Amino acid sequence: MSDIVVGVDFGSSRIKAAAYGRDGEMVALEVVDTPLRRTAVGDDFPVLDMLDAAHHVIASLGVGSIAAIGLTSMGEVGTVVTEDGLTPMHFPSWYDDRGSDIVTALEAQWGADTLRDLTARHLRTTSTVAKLAHVQATSGGVPRGVFAGLCGALAYQLTGEVWQEAGLAMTSGVYDLVRRRYLPEIWASAQLAHVGLPDVKPPGHGASARGVLARSLRLEQGARVVIAGHDHPVAAVGSGVRVGEVFDSMGTGEAIISAFSDAAGLGLDELVAHLDRDPDLSFEFWPSDGAPLAVWERMRPGLAMRTFLDSSDADRATLEAGAAPPRDDPAFSFADLAALQAGAHVDSPQDARAWGGLLDAYVLLANHGNSLLRTISGAEGATVLTGGGLRSRRWRDAKLELGTGPLAVSTVAEAAARGCAAIAGAAVGWWNRAEDMPGATRVAVTSRRELDAAVGDTTPSP
Repeated sequence: MSDIVVGVDFGSSRIKAAAYGRDGEMVALEVVDTPLRRTAVGDDFPVLDMLDAAHHVIASLGVGSIAAIGLTSMGEVGTVVTEDGLTPMHFPSWYDDRGSDIVTALEAQWGADTLRDLTARHLRTTSTVAKLAHVQATSGGVPRGVFAGLCGALAYQLTGEVWQEAGLAMTSGVYDLVRRRYLPEIWASAQLAHVGLPDVKPPGHGASARGVLARSLRLEQGARVVIAGHDHPVAAVGSGVRVGEVFDSMGTGEAIISAFSDAAGLGLDELVAHLDRDPDLSFEFWPSDGAPLAVWERMRPGLAMRTFLDSSDADRATLEAGAAPPRDDPAFSFADLAALQAGAHVDSPQDARAWGGLLDAYVLLANHGNSLLRTISGAEGATVLTGGGLRSRRWRDAKLELGTGPLAVSTVAEAAARGCAAIAGAAVGWWNRAEDMPGATRVAVTSRRELDAAVGDTTPSP
């Protein structure tokens, strides 16, 4: 058997493939910008172009034969598998409001609270049902077939089979958390009865690679293709986060995640009662073993920063360098953050002082989500930071100065891709559980010097 497993991460900004050996060391990494089609009504993801980009990064690894490949993605984005193959669909981006009318109509028919409780608050504008029904209503219809998310579409290309993983199934907006089954009657209410939903397989399920594409990408005979799961939880696994800790992924969308400890003592149906606590709380499944996890997702800092930068005369480096030290009374309210995330400008200067205030406001908002998840899950361990946002010295300084509780920084590179590889490696018996993959290191941080060192920033502090 080959001594290489690969993880592929379909992100909003970049698509990555990383190869790992049995010792857990990364031996190759390839990255390409995510194809994006900008339109007057929002950004579209051209799914077949994204799959071609994934083929490119896998092929470019140059690592010889591959024993297993794990896949993760942003969730709801995908296409339809028909008798003729994959539909060349331009899928609406998760971060715009297309499909909101679909959600409103479904809530009017079925009851907003009923849908919230059934789907653990995944029936929302970002869900597959909302976006695909929008395409059905506005783009000449969706062909008959079976829906496949990005991971499912690539898995189909490599194996000829169509399936899904439970965490990604939750992002459909029509998956029942408690009973662990789809809600086809709600899917049909969105005028999608002619589109089937893929079977949901257990965590770590894999199918054997076959066909010309698999061979061209150097998947060895019988190599396992594994849909690892939703990107943020998979990144938590890749970062070495344990039960009893909180995962904070700083990026375009900043998710706060906590897997449940046994001490929490909550069943899935009991979790539903917690949905009243906060409108941005939802529940999914831990991708390595299917245990419940809590997710808090109010924050889209990358989108707010884009809006800010579009109206500023200064570039990001200048704003970062000139920002004042962190403060716990930023000029931006939580309502301001929501407006910026939606692309609307707020009454504020676009200078370095305001840039620092924007980052501080996001840290304080993250503190709220962190406290909520600890209360529900019983987590008492560190908050583990990861994600591209750690490249911002000013942002991470605010995490240190304004955050609550012990902090650690995952030193794992490309956490989501590594989480995929960990789950794929477990599927072929390289380790007992994904969490046992060697090399998941982190550094406890209590000072700026330690924080800079943990992320490899050797530039002198201002």
